[in-house]
Amino acid sequence: MKKIINILLATLVLTGVSTVSAHAGEDQATYAVVNSAGVVTNVIVCGPAVCGPNGSWNGVGPNNSPFAGQKFVLQIPVNPVTGQNQGSVFTQNPTPEQVVRYDSQAQVFTQGSGTTPMPVTRTETVDTSTLVATINSTQVTFGPDNFVDGQMIFNPKVTPTTGATISATEGVVTESQLFTTPQTRNQIAVAVQEKSLLQRRLDRIYVMLRGWVLD
Repeated sequence: MKKIINILLATLVLTGVSTVSAHAGEDQATYAVVNSAGVVTNVIVCGPAVCGPNGSWNGVGPNNSPFAGQKFVLQIPVNPVTGQNQGSVFTQNPTPEQVVRYDSQAQVFTQGSGTTPMPVTRTETVDTSTLVATINSTQVTFGPDNFVDGQMIFNPKVTPTTGATISATEGVVTESQLFTTPQTRNQIAVAVQEKSLLQRRLDRIYVMLRGWVLD
């Protein structure tokens, strides 16, 4: 049995904070309100027929609203079963490190900076083993396509100095390994060659370290 859980280890990302509803009678998605500097200033629960790029507001806040001139960018899609919104990623009264931004070229949201860690932890249970991989990123990216099974899957932004930690636990035995920079598969295998639990699960650990392992 395999179960993967993706967790962003930071209190900076909050769900369902400071939302404003619009046209509640239709399917409800969550849109980020993005100013001219690319900063997410709020989130709005709204139907695609109104807030979407082809909706009646053309993806821009109308002049008679608090969001006049700001862009609406889909952040979390409509729940396909209930037609309701599924939360948001937004920090109220953020510090510079907490600000959520939207990169219009890459079409992704980002959060974090070099001064505030934004590590991403992925946990997987395989048979009797519990595997944990933490990528010590300082910034993460995400978007509507990353919202899977009711949760946002955050992608770490990896640099040459981004470290990671892996561990495997069976019963009362835990083995772990720390890396200070991205590694190749071969380098990881060499580092854990005397750790049998980690060795047996390397194929899964490589997957859990996606985006960090060097090709």
